[in-house]
Amino acid sequence: MSGGNTIVCWDTAKLETILNEAAQNHLSVIIGIDIPGVQYSNDYKNENKVKAVFNAYSRIVLRYKDHPAAFAWCLGNELWFPNSPVYDKFYIEYNRLLDMIHNNDPNHPVCTAVINVAKNNIFNIQWRVPALDFIGINIYNSMRTMQEEINSIAFLWDGPYFISEWAPRGGWEAPVTSWQAPIENSSTENAKEYYDFFINYMPVKDPRFLGSLAFYWGSRQEYTHTFYSIFNEDGKPTEINEVLNDCWKGTLTKHKSPQLAGVLMDDSLAAKDNIILGAGSLHKAAVLLKNGQQPDSLQYSWEIIKEDWSSWGKIWTNFKKPVAETSLVTDSTLQQAVFAAPAKEGPYRIFVTVYNSKGYCATANIPFYVIE
Repeated sequence: MSGGNTIVCWDTAKLETILNEAAQNHLSVIIGIDIPGVQYSNDYKNENKVKAVFNAYSRIVLRYKDHPAAFAWCLGNELWFPNSPVYDKFYIEYNRLLDMIHNNDPNHPVCTAVINVAKNNIFNIQWRVPALDFIGINIYNSMRTMQEEINSIAFLWDGPYFISEWAPRGGWEAPVTSWQAPIENSSTENAKEYYDFFINYMPVKDPRFLGSLAFYWGSRQEYTHTFYSIFNEDGKPTEINEVLNDCWKGTLTKHKSPQLAGVLMDDSLAAKDNIILGAGSLHKAAVLLKNGQQPDSLQYSWEIIKEDWSSWGKIWTNFKKPVAETSLVTDSTLQQAVFAAPAKEGPYRIFVTVYNSKGYCATANIPFYVIE
């Protein structure tokens, strides 16, 4: 066990399994109730849809309210709470669901999760949804200033809160190449930031603060399949797992994971250099190890993946890792890979995963653009 004690589950189809496994592992579960946001206002005008949602969640509340792993309910994730009367129907149904949960399960509190310390959202929650027990904040790089922002609106809102989602910078916050590809940290850099965020910016001295949940999406494709990965696709942990173990247990252990200093292309080019390659041209990519790492004890795996930049910063529709390009890397098992640039123009990344004999791995990538 890494020292964590609570998870949130948004998949009601697997809820019973999650709750049972959580109870076996002495974990508490915040049960997520995913409802349409105000952007789907037509759903709230459709009585049949409203009734179906209400009845479905009523059954879930009645079924799981007495489960020993149940800790709280989260009614909606990253919803927008506007002040326009145009959305009155949304507020009517939201409060109706909230009352249903409170009436059927008075033993567990109800919260919602918002993006960052959004003053307008928080004001309207206070005004139009006053029965919510506490608020969750999904926050990334803005955690550095979160406490100041919370303090600045104490006159407006002084209720309890928790950090319902946190990690170092998200893809939308990262520096980008000239073609707007987010530059991703290596897992080693991310691990360092996780520790820095937890130790230096988590508002543990605030009596209103209830706790935090680290963001975990497995190998979900969002910008890349490794952007938020605590574990690799095959389940092997990265150094982030070791860092969270230290954070949650208050320890400072010697980490077993491979540690990377970065990735370079053609000996000197980094992601920030806006690498443009000619179609079919030959190049080298090398992963640099931190001091003390023994290259001979490590295994390497390289792959090149074309990016779907049409989805960056927009609504995500495909969360599966794209199929890697084939026959481009001469030998994908070496610390330095020789590869041919793809023949088709567009944005790509070359990824490397570094494994060691201790069961850990590290990940890094470098974006490039191919012109024909």
